[in-house]
Amino acid sequence: MFDFDNTLVDFHEASKLAFDQCFIDYELAQKSDYYQIYGEINAKVWEDFEEKKITAIDIRKIRFTKFLEQVGVTHLDGLVFNAQYLNNLIKFTTIRPEVQEMLTLLKNKYKLSIITNGLKEVQRPRLDQCEITALFDSIIVSDEIGVAKPDKLFFDAAIASVQEQIDKHKILVIGDSLRSDIAGAKAYGLKSCYINANPEAKVDADITISDVLQLNTVLEDMYIPVNCDWYDYLEICSMKNMDVEIQHKTENKVRIFRGKITNLKAKNKEEFALLSDGSRIRLDKIMTINII
Repeated sequence: MFDFDNTLVDFHEASKLAFDQCFIDYELAQKSDYYQIYGEINAKVWEDFEEKKITAIDIRKIRFTKFLEQVGVTHLDGLVFNAQYLNNLIKFTTIRPEVQEMLTLLKNKYKLSIITNGLKEVQRPRLDQCEITALFDSIIVSDEIGVAKPDKLFFDAAIASVQEQIDKHKILVIGDSLRSDIAGAKAYGLKSCYINANPEAKVDADITISDVLQLNTVLEDMYIPVNCDWYDYLEICSMKNMDVEIQHKTENKVRIFRGKITNLKAKNKEEFALLSDGSRIRLDKIMTINII
């Protein structure tokens, strides 16, 4: 489950370009600190929205009305300015080709969702602008469902949007916001991946990476718990001292082991099959097993 802004696309860049374009569109003089002023107002407005102090309609009305008042522009309506900004935001939203390629690869292995706090008139058009809409099994936009991350009801909707039932421990939320993405995921019982420029920062996330492009490599190494039936079957093979042929994936290569499973062990929340040749295989890397 991917957040969109500042996770898959550079929202800051698109927002600044959209903001600057508004001053060109309305033939207004712009000072160097205007975008910073707007950014502080906008951050507080979205914080109030996520805390349910205001509505999405209020976001549209408040942020540019307050900004225009603060910089002394009195002849423009904040709601109209907001609409122009959103039109420009669609136009200036881009995605790195490498990110698009990564999503295409992930699509072959996982179900993918977009979970975004955003306004309904821009989020889906921006996804279309990036030509990635078709890569996602579901798209949840806060403004469309009337509730935002980190609210439990948002994650209820996100889970419900996936057609088949998936265990919570097999769902990963990827985002750049500690409050809405990471804390929201943890409170709901989901795993989380924090996108942060400082990957060494100590945060309460299962994974921390500096760039979303690192995700594919990280997922290859991330342990995914096996279901109980599969574990029980492996345990029976071990207890009965059966000769087996195991097809497993190691270092992105498919390998074959023939011999016995001598035991099953857990270490650092990862489970392994210990083998008669002295090696071990992480259980989620086992592709097939046959008795021989």
